[in-house]
Amino acid sequence: MAFTLLKPTGIDLSQTFAFTGSVTGAGGGKVLQVLNVEDDTAISTTNGSLQDTGLALNITPSATSSKIFIQIQPQLLAQSNNEEAGLGFGISREIDDANNTTVFETKYSYDGLYMASSDGSNADNIRAYPYVAHLDSPNTTGVCRYKFRIKAYSCTAKFNEASGRSRMYLFEVGA
Repeated sequence: MAFTLLKPTGIDLSQTFAFTGSVTGAGGGKVLQVLNVEDDTAISTTNGSLQDTGLALNITPSATSSKIFIQIQPQLLAQSNNEEAGLGFGISREIDDANNTTVFETKYSYDGLYMASSDGSNADNIRAYPYVAHLDSPNTTGVCRYKFRIKAYSCTAKFNEASGRSRMYLFEVGA
């Protein structure tokens, strides 16, 4: 007597399924955790090197192969009386409160917020909520602290000026 394998015509995804062994065919790139923070601390700098802002967030990757997708929406203002000026920014990472590493940084005044006078007169100011994103591979299961930082090019660089609010999102993506 022959046996016939009956295949289901559908799966009720509202049920809970217990798996043993491993699931294949699912692929990588699964979002394992999402964290976010808002900050309204105002800072101002004229320094040409990266300076910390109040925007920082910790995440602990569940595997060394995980990647961290960083998404930031900072409130920025560059003020200047110079003909050309700009505001730069970057992201740094500390692992277990050590090894502060810059993982992303604008290199030139025109990489971040840039202002120039087309008629040769003095510039004024530029305000923006830019979208900043970076994919990091920390290669650790230690606590990773990501910080948003700013720097000035011939201007006063301001973060969260006039009661502004900035946001950071961290996504752990499994390999």
